Amino acid sequence: MAAADHLTFCRICESACGLVASVEAGRVLALKPDPEHPRSEGYACVKGTRFTKIQNHSERLLRPRMRRAGPLEEVSWDEALGYVGERLRRLRKEHGPESIGLFLGNSTAHSLGAILGATALQQGLGTTKAYSVLTLDNAPMFVVTEQCLGHPMRTLVADYAGSDCVVLFGTDPLSSQPSQAQSHPQGIPELVETVAAGQLWVVDPRASVTAKKAVRHLKPRPGSDAALLACLVREAAASWKPDPQHPLLERDDVAALAAAVAPWTPVRTAEATGLSVEEIGALTDALAAADRPLVWSGLGVLLGPDGTVGYWLTLALQGLLGGLDRAGGWLHHGGAVNLERAMSGLGVVGRDPSVRSRGRGLPAILGTLASADLASDVLEPGEDRLRALIVVGGSPRVSLPDSPRAAEALDALEFLVSIDLFVNDTGEHADVVLPACTWLERDDVDLHMAPQRRIPHLQHARAAVPARGEAREDWRILTDIAAAAGVPLFGNPAVSTAVRWMGLTPTKIAAWAVRLGASFSWKWLTRAPRGVVAFGGLPGRLGVALGGTPIKLAVPEFIEALEAGIGVPEPAAAEGLPLSLITSVRPLPTMNTWIRGEDVAAASLHPDDLEALRTRAGAIITLRRPDGVELSVVVQPDPNQRPGTVVVPWGWNSVNANVLVGTDRLEAFTGQPMSNGAWVYATA
Repeated sequence: MAAADHLTFCRICESACGLVASVEAGRVLALKPDPEHPRSEGYACVKGTRFTKIQNHSERLLRPRMRRAGPLEEVSWDEALGYVGERLRRLRKEHGPESIGLFLGNSTAHSLGAILGATALQQGLGTTKAYSVLTLDNAPMFVVTEQCLGHPMRTLVADYAGSDCVVLFGTDPLSSQPSQAQSHPQGIPELVETVAAGQLWVVDPRASVTAKKAVRHLKPRPGSDAALLACLVREAAASWKPDPQHPLLERDDVAALAAAVAPWTPVRTAEATGLSVEEIGALTDALAAADRPLVWSGLGVLLGPDGTVGYWLTLALQGLLGGLDRAGGWLHHGGAVNLERAMSGLGVVGRDPSVRSRGRGLPAILGTLASADLASDVLEPGEDRLRALIVVGGSPRVSLPDSPRAAEALDALEFLVSIDLFVNDTGEHADVVLPACTWLERDDVDLHMAPQRRIPHLQHARAAVPARGEAREDWRILTDIAAAAGVPLFGNPAVSTAVRWMGLTPTKIAAWAVRLGASFSWKWLTRAPRGVVAFGGLPGRLGVALGGTPIKLAVPEFIEALEAGIGVPEPAAAEGLPLSLITSVRPLPTMNTWIRGEDVAAASLHPDDLEALRTRAGAIITLRRPDGVELSVVVQPDPNQRPGTVVVPWGWNSVNANVLVGTDRLEAFTGQPMSNGAWVYATA
């Protein structure tokens, strides 16, 4: 039988690039970019085209496994689900619904079935304990957009092509490829053109691929981004003038913001960041001279000590520069389907103080609790402690901060279920491991990710191949667990009966959403193998979405946090060379927790720091947290990164950088761990 082409799209990140799967005898032989896809136009990164390595991996989990008294053993689905249901029923009866929780990994964000199924199961169990990787990386974005723009899902995308001065804080798009809120096929060419025109600035302590191409590369101390942004906002506010043709900002609001950032003079900022007054002045002048400046913050800022404050100041700076809702700045579109309206109807909010984590009382973000508190929920005594955990498409064993304590927490659970493609690090601790389909083995509609792309586009893809072995779709697994545990889907017996009687699937639910909120028909979508482009992401959409309500920049909570103190204190005296840690980096070929880097992990240091340690390239050094937890890594020199820093990429098989990420200080608004800016001590 000859190989046949099957049109599909990637579901590793929100870019969802179009792919052509070469299929023969139920097996995917190759994945290549689709040159006719209306949005990605023949672009796809190495992660998507290499997914056949995951799809056809010899260690794929193909049948349920259960731990009776020793190693995991293969069992039938009926036996596995029966056991899961019996254990959940007992725990819920003896200790209440809050004794059971869920952890949603990165891959679930790209599966509508996983999201709907997890919500149906969580609400059925009656537990508030839903943890996710959202609170490990970009949660501050949703808090800021909710407070400043009125809705957590009011996503903005960067218009590189229209800008004449791009300033990137802590992001490396030339290496990571188009990422959140800048995903479109021309993202990389646009940046390359910006580089060629001498219009790209990068603010990053490390020498990223993008930084090496920039016209100017500023290297502040890790964790000091908010200080530099506050100074830039101060200068922009001083020259801001109301624009009657573009009335998104209010004079009194800008005045209140200006008063809040007034103390951040260039001299004070230089002291806080380690940059010179001249460097700060040059950046200020470049932004002031540009007609269409664009400033963007990435994970380098979001994973620092002041992620929310840093992202807020970035948005405020862009607004004061006149670059919100304008070409060359940040653009908004409502998506192919109005997700803002749909989520508001479901009562979903960005930051919800009414639902808090058990350990530190941290508020939920988009319905999920701070994952940095998960271990405390298990290990701290109390009748309401977490006793059972269902993990969907992730591995808290390696993803959580303070990995040794995370492992201790997993071992302390009374019951652990892992739903994944492999028996991963967390699966090694599990009582039951259930095999899930890959995205090539299920129907999908990228309904929930569509607003996070430059071009409003929606696509429906049918499974390219049948599921391998006995793997099942996330939706089916999670709804079957609910049935086994004797709880109604979505916590409503009538809804549960309707869902099961009507045979509703995520695709059918998406079809309802399209019929209710799209400008095109569901039939049209299903007959368009490459999806439908709804409308252009043109300037003016944000003003429409706001409905005449001005943007709020002077958010009292954010101002209080700025005034209370930002940045990281100087290191305490201790044995070893103090270094500021950066872990918000990972090797390009890595794919979430499915496949991590296969080489020996290498940390990078400035040559001066290597000399201070009296060691050499390729040697092993020990990095120690202030509380004594240690990690040994191979070290390599990088003369282009800031002295006094150490970069330890996340995602290696041999070394987990999260060992060094503690939970003593968490981001104030979201509870995210501080992956950038914490102090560690190096010895050779």
